[in-house]
Amino acid sequence: MSARRTTEEREPSRGPRRAGTRGVPRSVREPLILDVAGRVFAADGYERASMDRIAALADLSKPMLYAYFGSKEGLYSAYIQRTGGELVQRLVAADRTGSRADRIRAVTTEFLSFVQGQGDGWRVLFAEMTARRPLVELVARLRTQIVTEVRTMLEGGAQGRGLVPPASQGVAEAIVGAGEALANWWVEHPEVPLEDVADWYAGLTQAAISAAVPAAH
Repeated sequence: MSARRTTEEREPSRGPRRAGTRGVPRSVREPLILDVAGRVFAADGYERASMDRIAALADLSKPMLYAYFGSKEGLYSAYIQRTGGELVQRLVAADRTGSRADRIRAVTTEFLSFVQGQGDGWRVLFAEMTARRPLVELVARLRTQIVTEVRTMLEGGAQGRGLVPPASQGVAEAIVGAGEALANWWVEHPEVPLEDVADWYAGLTQAAISAAVPAAH
């Protein structure tokens, strides 16, 4: 095996492996390419991520990779939009019935289940939000969608007892910020059970809401 081939196929710290996409339809191949790209972006960061490496691990030629996505920025954008869209949709679909505590627990668990199952996606979406990346505005827009979903949940209290602006807006920002920090910590401590982290996050959320109730009425 040549030294060049060995260098191209060396795995990053989180161990991406070849996706075996050769010969499959584009509708199947493209999601597999995005999976590989996400692992490389998460392990190496946007600036250091190599299109040669992504193409090799996805088992396709570099020209074909560019034909699919146009550029590294285009590939990064496609990954963010797919992964961020999945997170938003999962939050939207979370059970909104029952008591306020039930709704908080449902949204909290859905969010943490995403982080647990999409660790690479979480890193790409939020762990580097403050970096000077070409698509940081896209990530910020996705975050705004998430804040909006949380605010909607806070304002949807039973019998009209939900928070109202500006309390609902400020508390939604606080809840999302706390979730980001907790999720980033949890990614580095995966041995902690999801149920425990969900309990902590739900407790923080309940405390933030309770503190804002006097200001909302």
